[in-house]
Parts: sequence; C-alpha cells; structure tokens
Amino acid sequence: MRDSGTSHRIVGSVRAFFNSPLPLFVLAHFTHHVITAVAAPLLPLIRTSFELSYTQSGLLLTSFTMAYGLGHLPSGWLTDRISPVIMILVGTVGVAIAGILFGLAPTFPLLVVANGLIGLAASGYHPAASYLISRVTRPEQRGSALGIHVIGGSASYFVAPLLAGGIAMALGWRNTYLALSLPTLLLGVVLVILLRRSASRSGASVREKRPNTSESHSRRFWAWLISFLVLTTASGALVGSAIGFIPLLLVDSLGLRAEASAGLLALIFSAGFWVAPLAGYLSDRIGKIPLLFGACVMVIPTIYFLPRVPVGPGLYVLLILIGVFIFVRMPVSESFLFSHAPAKRRSTLLGVYFLGASLGGGVFTPVIGRLSDLHSFQRSFAVVALALLVTTVVCGGLLAIFRGAGSETNDPSPAAQQET
Repeated sequence: MRDSGTSHRIVGSVRAFFNSPLPLFVLAHFTHHVITAVAAPLLPLIRTSFELSYTQSGLLLTSFTMAYGLGHLPSGWLTDRISPVIMILVGTVGVAIAGILFGLAPTFPLLVVANGLIGLAASGYHPAASYLISRVTRPEQRGSALGIHVIGGSASYFVAPLLAGGIAMALGWRNTYLALSLPTLLLGVVLVILLRRSASRSGASVREKRPNTSESHSRRFWAWLISFLVLTTASGALVGSAIGFIPLLLVDSLGLRAEASAGLLALIFSAGFWVAPLAGYLSDRIGKIPLLFGACVMVIPTIYFLPRVPVGPGLYVLLILIGVFIFVRMPVSESFLFSHAPAKRRSTLLGVYFLGASLGGGVFTPVIGRLSDLHSFQRSFAVVALALLVTTVVCGGLLAIFRGAGSETNDPSPAAQQET
C-alpha cells in the first residue's frame, strides 16, 4: 500500500509538471542560451582568425558580459511594468538575430559590437522568467521549480559546445553561428507564442496575492540582504570570468585541439542536469544561505588547482565541481531573492542580481586576460581563488552578524523563514 501511494504521488507530480507552464520555461531557457553558450568554446578558433592576444580575447568576452549585466537592470524594471513574455521574446529571438550579426562580422571591432548586442538582447530573459516562475509556484516549491528551470540553460551549455565543435570542424566558426542562430530564431518565436497562451491560462496563479506586510525594512535587514547579494554576484562573476578562459587554458597550456576543448567545456554544464534540481529541492528544506556558502567554499580550491593538473580524471573532476558551484548558486540565489525582496522590488532586485554577476564578470575578464598575458594561467587563476576566498569570508561573516534580520521577509512561508 505504501509503494502504491508513493507511485501515485510520483505520477501526480509528473502530471502536474507537464500541466504547468514550467516545461515551456525549460525549453525557452534552452533556446535563450544556445547562442550565448558558444562564444567561449569557439574562442580559440576566433582568436586564430583575428590573431587576438589574451587581452583582446578578454575584451571580446567582456563586450558580452558588460552589455548582459548592464541590460539586466532596465530589464528587471521593465518586467515590473510590461508583459514579462515580451521580455522573454527579446531574450530568445533578439539573441538569435544578434548571433547572425556576430557570424557575419568582418572585423574585430564589429565582432565586439555584435557580441555586445547578444548580451543586451539576452538580458531580457532571466528577470522575466525567474519572476514568472516564482509567481506561479507555491513558496515551499519555489527553489525546486527554479532548479528545474535551470536544467534548460545547463542543457544548452552542455549541448551547444558539442554542436559548435562539430559544426566548426566542418564549416568554420562563422557558419557555426549562422547554423545555430536561424533555428534558434524560429524556435524562439514558437515558444513565446505557446508561453503567452499558457500564461493566460494560468492568469489566476500569476496574479499572486501579495502578503499584507509593510514595505518598510530596517537597515539591518538591508545589510543582511545586500551581504547575500554581494556574495552570490561576486562569486558568480569571478568563477564566470575564469570559465571564459578555460578553452584557451586547455589549448595553450594543456595542448588540446580547439575542437576538443569545446567538447570538454561541456563537462562543466553536465552538472546542471542533476545539481540544479537537487539544489533547488534542498534549498526549500535546509535553507539557501548554507548551500550557497558551502558552494563558495568548495569552488575556491577548485579554481586554484584547475591550471595545475594535467589532462585526465583530476581535470575532469575539477570541471564538474565548477559546474556544481554554478548550478547550486543559480536556483538558490533566485529563490532567496524572490522570497525575501520587498514585493514591489522583486524583478528589480533580480535585475540587480543578474547585473552584478555579469557586470563583475565584464570587469574581471580583461584583468584575468592581462594577468595571463603578463604571467601565466596559474597566476591569474590563483588571483581569482584569492578574491573568492576574501569575498566568501567577508560576506559569510556579515551574514552571520546580521542573522535574524530575515524575519522581516516579504514571504511568510516556512521555507523563507528558515534563513532567519
């Protein structure tokens, strides 16, 4: 009887999942990241085509991350004022159009501009998607839902480098962008139409009743919330900046072919298939701050040792651990911010969160490139690990000092109150 009851619950959960808008969000997330996921794995080929230094390679990556980060703040603000579905359209179809321009860019300056356009268009997706998912999900299941949503992005970052490496071997990096952008554009249009219909059917859920609480919060509460925000954005920016140089590290320091490095990068994002939903599930039960802090502690030695191990099982494990950090951080942070942010500022704060990680990455990436030009990848990755250590210790200490301020949370659910 117990087994029968468990089976019924599992079947009911699966049926509820497919009857909700969540599968469409997962597919939209996959579509959104197809083009954003191929710049780093194709960087060795692009570098050769334009004869770029590490510093110039960092500038190319930074053109995306800076535009992506800066675009999130107005995107979050717009999500609070216009249809979030329109912002998702910008974040899928707009990215595909900019990807076509990237593949056609004849000079390095135009390539930088096109990559910036990809970032600007891409910034429309996450504040809108995270906001909508959180609105249609019960508070005690919010982390799990956002974790499942992350699977779409991790699948894209896993599949796109493999596709890009194979297509680039046959057609070159320019045609790879064109070959991936055109179907992305068509699929994005179809998904947004379906998502609009699904959102309309779920209108009652989307118009969530906000708790009747005061929007006034103490300085202690804001210090607690900002400490979390700095920890997640700074750590995400530092690790993201290092990831951008991993293909060059694999090619120049470890002797791999450019196409092989693109495939190996997929190891990082393979973690998203199992880590993101598990992290979301655990965050709803044991708390989000302990999970994020633990992930930050784990990734510090991972980044330090990455350029110091040869190709083999040790390197593969380190790449997977980087993926574990990424896919713990994302659903945990988005769920935390939605649960604790003042109701009228949720999308705006989500925009600040995405802006901070991307803008910080835009600042750190050329610094890592310059250090790698002047010294080595071992030195530049050691600097990243040291910065992660300082950030984790300082922000972790502040979160401990201001613990209890989360009792002023906007979300009265037990899951949210665990953080206090």
